Amino acid sequence: MKKLLLAVALVTGSFFSNAQAQINKTDSKEDRAKVMFLGTFHFSYRNKDIIVTEKKDQLDVMSPEAQKDLEKVNRQLAKFKPTKIAVEVMPEKQAELDSLYQAYLEGRYTLTADEVYQIGFKLAKELGHQRLYCINTMGDLDTYQTPGATKFELREDKKERMEKFWTYMRAKTLERAEIDKELFSHEGSLYKVIQRHNHPETIRRKHENYFREAFQYEEKPYDYTGVDWYSATWFNRNLRIFRNIQRITESPDDRILVIYGAAHVALLQEAVESSPTHQLVPVHKLLR
Repeated sequence: MKKLLLAVALVTGSFFSNAQAQINKTDSKEDRAKVMFLGTFHFSYRNKDIIVTEKKDQLDVMSPEAQKDLEKVNRQLAKFKPTKIAVEVMPEKQAELDSLYQAYLEGRYTLTADEVYQIGFKLAKELGHQRLYCINTMGDLDTYQTPGATKFELREDKKERMEKFWTYMRAKTLERAEIDKELFSHEGSLYKVIQRHNHPETIRRKHENYFREAFQYEEKPYDYTGVDWYSATWFNRNLRIFRNIQRITESPDDRILVIYGAAHVALLQEAVESSPTHQLVPVHKLLR
């Protein structure tokens, strides 16, 4: 009986040792695709968000000084040795972006003031990449928009309530922007501005603002107006963006550089850090 128990123990021990070794191998961060995020502002100043950068406060990214800074940024990013570069462009525009990039490689396209071009295209060319990857998307707006509408159109049964919320949200967002001026400032050189955008404390503080007054908005206790809006738009959107990062990940050897609006970085980093198949590589250490 003792011999039988000993044999069972040895077999069981061997099984669990092998299983644990397999788990450790699978969970090894060395066997995960590497992801790095570069948070930026929109170089063309689209000004489609609530916070608008006035003309007098805008950086001219096409100036000789800014172009030198961009060369420095790209030199630093090249040290990551990315195998793929992902950008804030909708996947349905992939063919259009491919065409523009090919035209740029052939000297038929002059780059304009856009982070996709000034950082993405230039770095991809330097590294010999054949394409960039479009990973942008919107959130889940189905519960808010009119079915069948070709562009966002608020459902009739939600108009009054949501318009009140949006008025409140805009006011609070502008108030917060005034308090946190340095978070949105474009003062200093372009390199310094990009450094600030990607500092861990800046990333944390920008993310923190998504849990303030507008998130807590409710017309009556426990109606979750603010929570539901941010869940459907902002949080859902970033999870969908991460899903697109998963879609372009083909191998543990992938090294993916993601160039994106700086406000997205906190949530995207959190998704990567929670992923069993990806490893986050912080960019701020390269930008020192």
